[in-house]
Amino acid sequence: MAWRRPVFRRARYFSEATVGEFYCMSLHDFLLDAAKEDPGRTFIEYDGTQYPFFMVAEQAKMVAAGLRQHGVGEGESVGVMLPNVPPFVTSYYGTLMNGSIFVPMNVMLQPEEVQYLIEDSQIKAIVVLDMFLASVHAAVSKLENPPLVFVLPSGKIEPPAEMAEHKNYMELMAEAGESFAPAEMDPALPIMTLYTSGTTGKPKGAQITGSNILANLDMMESIIDVEPEDKALCVLPLFHCFALNGVLNGSVRNRTAVVLQPRFDVDACVASLKNDGITSFAGVPTMFFYLLKHPEFGKEVAKTLRYCISGGAAMPMEVMSQFEKATDVPIYEGFGMTETTVSVCINRPDNRKPGSIGTPFEGVEMKIFDDDDNEVPNGEVGELVVKAPNVMCGYLNKEEDTAEAMRSGWFHTGDMGYRDEDGFFFIVDRKKDMIIKGGFNIYPREIEEVLYRLPQVAECAVVGVFDEVKGEQVQAVIATKPDTKLTAEEAEAHLREHLAKYKLPHDYTFIEELPKGPTGKILKREIRDMWVQWNRDRVPAKT
Repeated sequence: MAWRRPVFRRARYFSEATVGEFYCMSLHDFLLDAAKEDPGRTFIEYDGTQYPFFMVAEQAKMVAAGLRQHGVGEGESVGVMLPNVPPFVTSYYGTLMNGSIFVPMNVMLQPEEVQYLIEDSQIKAIVVLDMFLASVHAAVSKLENPPLVFVLPSGKIEPPAEMAEHKNYMELMAEAGESFAPAEMDPALPIMTLYTSGTTGKPKGAQITGSNILANLDMMESIIDVEPEDKALCVLPLFHCFALNGVLNGSVRNRTAVVLQPRFDVDACVASLKNDGITSFAGVPTMFFYLLKHPEFGKEVAKTLRYCISGGAAMPMEVMSQFEKATDVPIYEGFGMTETTVSVCINRPDNRKPGSIGTPFEGVEMKIFDDDDNEVPNGEVGELVVKAPNVMCGYLNKEEDTAEAMRSGWFHTGDMGYRDEDGFFFIVDRKKDMIIKGGFNIYPREIEEVLYRLPQVAECAVVGVFDEVKGEQVQAVIATKPDTKLTAEEAEAHLREHLAKYKLPHDYTFIEELPKGPTGKILKREIRDMWVQWNRDRVPAKT
């Protein structure tokens, strides 16, 4: 059957209407329709195997049927702790078909972090790869009413002893039968909870609706045309909104293919770009940096690429310029947050200003507010605020945080910036202390709270410092209590027990007292400046 681009939207853009009013199609309906109308068309490619839309849809139905059989109902949460493998895709769409709320979980989370997500989302079932079972098992073992755990064997390790206490993933796959009916989802209600770390030290669950996702897809497709043989290379983790909403959901709606790789490996990435007919690549700036350094990378490798998308952190102009020159492939640089589903504005190759985050998509309003939520003139620095159909409906279980973030009817991003006379927006600082390391958002407060559990720590501060490859690195500065000693190795060993690896500091510095202002507040800007001075003549302790 000839490819056609499905059109299900009743209206393309809106900014003041109720979220969901114009979008009546559930995301899983796109998969089911593709399976019916283009059953043999390839949707997923993984490790040399092709998975057509029909196969993915049937397996997703089986997951949905299995969830129902195990008592997981509509509106209840399902956690998935998998890398980029086909069962992630089927578990995701199966969860939606069941009418449940999807909670993607970073595979690097430690037991304490997993336990928090389970309790906050009231997760009823978790799908986890055997390689990451230890963290899940340790978390659920502490709960009075633990969720069901379905373990996916990787075939790469000996089955963990903990597997005996849980169910095999195949037990989740039940025959759907001809009478199976997918749940009908209200597009204005949440279908996923995406966790973003909070300044209070605990992650916040941004609740994303189906209409949020469809609105964001429309925005991207308003500037990038979809072609029948498009094929995306997905090395970004699907548990992150960039890959899940920006790559996978767009492909299922447009019936185009996605090549999955479990993680970013520059050699495997180059090989796929060279041999798999890849037409689009989405990545964080660090990935583009490593591709440029690869000895084989160039126009021949990127011969089928039509465009790339960068996000997650600011793209250095030098990296962007070198990449586009080496490949003749344009990079669209998006800016957004977990709370905005994916992106709200974009720097286009044909309408770009160096150093800016670009201009808003059609249907998105962006302004700069002062501390009293009044708009400031062009060129004046204030907080970036957004009003758009792809902004979340709120934070799970956090009404006060939601009200604070959405005050005056605008989502307050926490980013400080300005708008120029041409309508381009620029970020100059963050109102909050968030660190962006290789595309991952890291909040210092979470790390600081764990450090303060050490009896030797009198005070500490965690800041982000510039790094050529990662964008930023995590730096910990610690003052110990009198007559106590603490080493960097001891501090790191303690952090490893409680935090994911990507959150660990790159370096530790010990001083007698942290700089403070008149009110006793630790001055993190001074600490950043001090760190630069400290490191001018020495090599960081870790690489």
